[in-house]
This record gives sequence, structure tokens and C-alpha cells, in this order.
Amino acid sequence: MKYKQSQFGWVVIILFTLLVVFLCLAYALQWGDNPLTFTPFLVLSSFLVILGFMLHKLTVEVNGATLRLSYGIGLINFKFDIDELEETEIIRVPWYYGIGIRITPKGMLYSIHGWKALRIKYKSNGKSKRVMVGTAEPERLKQALVNNCKH
Repeated sequence: MKYKQSQFGWVVIILFTLLVVFLCLAYALQWGDNPLTFTPFLVLSSFLVILGFMLHKLTVEVNGATLRLSYGIGLINFKFDIDELEETEIIRVPWYYGIGIRITPKGMLYSIHGWKALRIKYKSNGKSKRVMVGTAEPERLKQALVNNCKH
């Protein structure tokens, strides 16, 4: 069973858009007539736009015994070879864990928005590992992992 789902990070998109608009307004009002300030403004704005493209969505894919997570246009991605699935649990992620890629007491968290996640405990190369994957479809992701896992 293959699984692929993308979740857009509206908070990230809105935040980066507001930052770039704020920078444009600040530049126009404060330094609009000074060409020496244009280069730092352009560099910062370009950095924010590129960062927004790199983080605007999270795609979760299960293919065989591989779980792949990729952010934005795919430059930031993670691959987990799940040899032995030990446990999966649908959980509610506390608000203070935030969004993005985080180290938490329950394992690494990969999310883009929302409060639902699938906590996955598995063995890979003999080592026990834990990750939490934020998704709008935790039941479907859990089923895809269980169906594709080698037992």
C-alpha cells in the first residue's frame, strides 16, 4: 500500500508574506531614496522568500518499508527505513511543541500545522527509534505503515 499526502503550512505562508510586506513598507518609508540600503533589503527579502518556498508544505510518503518526509520544494527531506514497526499511536501534539522540526521528550517531531500526529516507534538496523509525524490523516498513515511493515 502506497501513501502520499501533502499538507500546506498556512501559518508559515502568512508569516513569511507579512514579513516581506513589512520589509517592503519599511524600506519604502524609511530608506526609499537611499540606494545603499537596497542591497541588504533585497538580500533579506530574497532569503525570506526562498525560506518560505523551502518550508511551505510537508509531504509524507510511505513506499514499502520507507517513510519519507519532505518540506517545501523538497530540499529539506528525511528518509526513515522502518525495518520493524513496534508501535504506532495517534496523538495530540501539545501547542508548545510548535511546528517544524523539533526535538521533544517523545521523539523528533516533524509537522507543518495542526495538532494531530502519528507517534511511530520502530527498529532500524537493530536500534529502537521514535518519531512523530504531523498529519491531517493519522489513521491513513498508520494503516499504510502497518500494511507495509515487515514483521
